[in-house]
Amino acid sequence: MKTLKISRGFNLNVAEQPDLNCAHLALPSSLGCCAGDIPHIRPKLLVKEGQRVKTGDALFTDKRDTTIEYVSPGTGLVEKVLYGHRRRLMEVVIATESEDEYVEYDPVDLDGITGMPRDALVTVLKKGGLWQGLRQFPALDFADPEHSPALIIVVMDGNDLFSPRPEIILEDNIIAFEAGMAILRRFSNKLAVVCRESSLEGIREQGSSVADQITHAAPDIYPAWHPGAVLYQIKQQVAENSAWCIRLDHLVMMGRFLLSGRYPVEKIVTITRPGEQRPHMQVRQGMPLSALIGEMPGNSIVTTGRFNGRVLEKDAHIGFFENTVNIIEAGPEEEMFGFARPGLNKPTVSSTFLSSLFIRRPANMDCSLHGEARACINCSYCERICPNDLMPSFIMKSLHAGELEDALALGLMDCCRCGLCSFACPSKIELTQILSDAMDAYYKDKQ
Repeated sequence: MKTLKISRGFNLNVAEQPDLNCAHLALPSSLGCCAGDIPHIRPKLLVKEGQRVKTGDALFTDKRDTTIEYVSPGTGLVEKVLYGHRRRLMEVVIATESEDEYVEYDPVDLDGITGMPRDALVTVLKKGGLWQGLRQFPALDFADPEHSPALIIVVMDGNDLFSPRPEIILEDNIIAFEAGMAILRRFSNKLAVVCRESSLEGIREQGSSVADQITHAAPDIYPAWHPGAVLYQIKQQVAENSAWCIRLDHLVMMGRFLLSGRYPVEKIVTITRPGEQRPHMQVRQGMPLSALIGEMPGNSIVTTGRFNGRVLEKDAHIGFFENTVNIIEAGPEEEMFGFARPGLNKPTVSSTFLSSLFIRRPANMDCSLHGEARACINCSYCERICPNDLMPSFIMKSLHAGELEDALALGLMDCCRCGLCSFACPSKIELTQILSDAMDAYYKDKQ
């Protein structure tokens, strides 16, 4: 096992880290299949309101590849179809029935996965709504089945600071993990299995069959275990720039699907809220946000990532790629003599506040901007915190000047979208969004 060395990132210390207990939530009255959290998708609706669907029935597909299906997480009637800007499909909401009726597939054991033709394996994963769990660099679109990746990265800890712990996901799913790894070996001979150093002990308790397959340990400095940061650290050849990656929960889902012949409907999510330490939650795919957090405090925001992710409305449902819910409460509109206060509990990248000297003291985060957007002051905080050694401010200026080639030369497509540059920027510039939009536009033009 190799230990990744990363000198840049941010070690956020907050009190609401989820504990290792796991609570089970009952089936809610509605479930949603979201298109809003899926990168690059051009959704095409396959059902209509009032239509009854089974668990595993296709609800919508991707116009770019209509064989990739997004399936229902429950059985019931299509209650409503929600559209966003320019009539873009956002959610299909299912009014659930108490008993599930599944779309059935032929189960396959471990030996069957090894001997299964590659084309048949791709077809069943696409039909079962799980192929999209495999993402391909640099744009993190769904993996191209015609491509043989030089490397596949398996992320044991998810992409967020508060992603579910791998030992919770692996509990009772060791065989499914083995099946998932057998699937990946059908596509590449080189697998990199990465976990945080703090997760190693919990994984070892699940058995040596999993721990022995871990190839890299990452320090507990966000985002050292993020697949984009991992690829930047370990890639050795140009071909690995188009590597694939997959999260542990999606890998386990693939294994469970092939072993049982049924779409796996449960997932583990974490919920963080200031002043509280909540357990992990085992819930249904497409769980409504209201069933997870109850009543949301006024002026607070709910995101699916501490430094990135999307902002959720109170009537939203959790998407396929989302397994964290962060409730960030509103701070004071104005802080009396805030400019003169030492800031003992404020998170800071610089040495502006005294909290930088007391890194073991938990910080209190809120969603106040504490100022408005201003011009870049060339402070280099974004450069000092970037895990991939980029200069986000220079890339932003190249993009604003219309010099795309210069932005690419500065490493635009190496950005892992961790969100730290936006967090660190004292001018409140949304650097992550600017770079992310440019990456998506460049990828779209290349297609």
